[in-house]
Amino acid sequence: MASANSNNNSFKKLEEIEKSQAPQPSPQTEKNVMGTARNIGFIGNVLELYLSKALGMISALFGGSDLPADQAEDVEDLRNGNFDNDSTIEPGGRAN
Repeated sequence: MASANSNNNSFKKLEEIEKSQAPQPSPQTEKNVMGTARNIGFIGNVLELYLSKALGMISALFGGSDLPADQAEDVEDLRNGNFDNDSTIEPGGRAN
């Protein structure tokens, strides 16, 4: 039993030594780092949401398409008046 208490105290002493040797960052430094991380995340969200839409609009203005090829063909068919109603699902669950 005496050795268990001795080991327990040794670990506590080791923990105290470890804490004294590795100083923790100041609360102000931690606050600055977290603020910077939040700002970078916000800028990333803005770029993801708005820049991709703006680039798609610019692409569309210059004649490009941001749709995959099969969807672009469907849009072109609709513009030309080629309506394919075979895939329309009625409320009863049956196709036309």
